[in-house]
Amino acid sequence: MEILEILKTSADDLISEDFELFRTELVVGNYSDDYKAECLEIIERLEKWNESDDESDTAEVDKPNKTSIDVIPFTPVNSSDSVISFLEQFKSDMNAMRLSDGYKAKFKKYIKNHEGFTESFVDANFNLFESYEIDAIVSEIALSEMFLEKYFSVLDKDKIARYQIFSEGFYMKHFADFDTETVIKKGKNEWRKKENRTKQFDVFLRLKGVKD
Repeated sequence: MEILEILKTSADDLISEDFELFRTELVVGNYSDDYKAECLEIIERLEKWNESDDESDTAEVDKPNKTSIDVIPFTPVNSSDSVISFLEQFKSDMNAMRLSDGYKAKFKKYIKNHEGFTESFVDANFNLFESYEIDAIVSEIALSEMFLEKYFSVLDKDKIARYQIFSEGFYMKHFADFDTETVIKKGKNEWRKKENRTKQFDVFLRLKGVKD
């Protein structure tokens, strides 16, 4: 076997099993001492080289694992992982509140003060809530028109009128669904006052018979 030639010409293709085979062959074969010495020197050098490659590959593979263990990345409040985490917490808290005295007051305080309780959370988990809990949410949490529009058919219109801020356009679109006096007299919108209304909205109200 031309071990020396193989070592010199095919070094990149050799693996540890090849080196063991060559060592055995050098022991049992009829080779000169110089030949054996040269071959063994090359084998040892190639093994060290390959060992460095293995360590480098291992380091590259292990690096992400080490990072994931040692470094805790910043997670935004509304990210998927945060929502999942808060959902589990909320379910537990909700079950406790539902069995406690002063449930309504505790629920309102909870949804107002817990930073995880957001419109996006309610939207993603709308079916978790009873209708009266949704009423409390509409009464206590500022909701976007997009949310109000999406769930308009199941939301309490009186509570929207009293507690939510919405545009003239939203009101004109849903005029028939609201009690005018509640919106104009008891609502929170700035355009309740005549001086804050657009000309188009003012004309709309007059055509609808709204005098204030």
